[in-house]
Amino acid sequence: MRRKTWIVLAAVLVLAGTVAGGLYWRWVSSPRYALQQMVLALRAKNMPEFYKYLDLKAIMGSIVEGSSQEWSLPDDPKEDEWTRLSRRLGRKLARSLVPKLMENFDPQIKGVLEQYLLALDNTKILALAAAVTVAKIDTKGDEAQVTLHDPKTGDPLRLRMSRSPETRTWVVVGISYEDFRKFFKREFK
Repeated sequence: MRRKTWIVLAAVLVLAGTVAGGLYWRWVSSPRYALQQMVLALRAKNMPEFYKYLDLKAIMGSIVEGSSQEWSLPDDPKEDEWTRLSRRLGRKLARSLVPKLMENFDPQIKGVLEQYLLALDNTKILALAAAVTVAKIDTKGDEAQVTLHDPKTGDPLRLRMSRSPETRTWVVVGISYEDFRKFFKREFK
């Protein structure tokens, strides 16, 4: 009788360990975990760890794309072929110049971003941690749409995340231009 009890106990412990390991792996492989790690890196003022979860070039590309859509005029059916062609060429040229501009301005962008993030006080970091905890995350395969809400104003901030092919960690690759514009106006008046 005693041997049977030990076998059952060992089986239960192995099963519990397997379930706990699976849940831990699922947590570590989630977008929310990556966002929590970003907040922890901000709290520790560890910018290299913070940048592991950001793809600045992709984020700036999405912001430029959003702003170009805002400023681009709709095609007028009365326009001639040359005007439509020149407008399309201008858009293609702008899209091809963005990566070159990002390479040149990457240190300046990182500097401004670091200056802002390092100046955040503890209450703002805790508010960010709370926003990440209750964020709405819609995951489809290796892509995720994340909606954070500002605890004070309730304004949304929509992010696009993708799983990095090399490290298999979730990385922020895009931000909604409209939300970014509201945030920028509010924070940098």
